[in-house]
Amino acid sequence: MKFEEYFHYTEKLLNAQSNVAEVIQHMGIRGKVREFFVKEIIEKHFNNKVTISRGIVNLDNEEDEGQIDLILTSDYALVAAFTPEDIGVNAEDCKMVIEVKTNAISADIEAFNKRAKTIKQNCLESKPICGMFCYKIDILKTTLLERFGYFHDSEFDIYTVDGNIEFDYPHIDFFVCIDQTEFEDFTGTSEFFLRKDTSEISDGSYDLSENLPALKDFLKMIKGILKN
Repeated sequence: MKFEEYFHYTEKLLNAQSNVAEVIQHMGIRGKVREFFVKEIIEKHFNNKVTISRGIVNLDNEEDEGQIDLILTSDYALVAAFTPEDIGVNAEDCKMVIEVKTNAISADIEAFNKRAKTIKQNCLESKPICGMFCYKIDILKTTLLERFGYFHDSEFDIYTVDGNIEFDYPHIDFFVCIDQTEFEDFTGTSEFFLRKDTSEISDGSYDLSENLPALKDFLKMIKGILKN
């Protein structure tokens, strides 16, 4: 079996499921269903040996607390299990926090950047990887990538790092977009995957991958997180 075909199949399935979810009129339920699709894909790809939860990350200021779409907790994390699906967990006991968006706009990304900053400020030692999973983006791909430090060279049709640009969302560690809407660059779509360099000597820059499907890089990143 070719894994490449399977990743393409899975990403197309996610997009198809998201489109079908449009029939659900209640916005809250529709959003929760789309979160469940991502949760299911992650757990299935690791043979159901990991559990992706949703719930509340405990913060010093309770006013900053709110529902987190998807959470990967550390091994043996102490959790408050209100229901089988909804937990409360300390920020330091999170390995990864994911915000799921159907069609992300700038305000969504700004809000999550602020939330990620607050979550990390509540950690004394280990900090969770915080990022966004977007089915679509309501922003030009080139515009969004500029905010993460990448300039599109239209002459050569490549994205290059612009060291003079300040990062608009420095607290977001990864950004995955599986938007297959046509876009005029060498990939032909709005799809991409960004991962922040979180090493001690990092300048905070991001690695851009446009290897399709973006879901593959997303799952490979999770594999790396699980191994640490």
